[in-house]
Amino acid sequence: MASDSLTLKGLLGEIEERNKAFMDAFDRGDAKALSELYTEDCKLMPPGQGLVIGREDVTKAMQATMDSGIASVKLNTDEVGPLDPTGTIAYERGSSTSYFKGILKKDEGKYVVIWKRLGDGKLYLYTDIFNSNNN
Repeated sequence: MASDSLTLKGLLGEIEERNKAFMDAFDRGDAKALSELYTEDCKLMPPGQGLVIGREDVTKAMQATMDSGIASVKLNTDEVGPLDPTGTIAYERGSSTSYFKGILKKDEGKYVVIWKRLGDGKLYLYTDIFNSNNN
């Protein structure tokens, strides 16, 4: 783990880099690549659905999301912070915009992520909850 990850600026940079990988994978329609940004034992809490556990089910959930017509997602980090002094666990709160295929429709939302640093030194999504600002 880089010592810079213990600073808020370093943590923000790491999370923004991982979010860019997330957005790029979503733009490509690559649900498998999206799931690989999550820990093996991750928890995904999408709106209107039950708890999704593990990468395999995250792949299916992300594919279903893309199949529903969402073509692109933009993530905007509003706040990050460490949840332990070693930089192993961190949180992120942000806003999102989802863009739909073939139409000018978009959906604004919000999310909270708990990130976990694994043995390779990278942060992975461990718990991810998101929802729409619309009813």
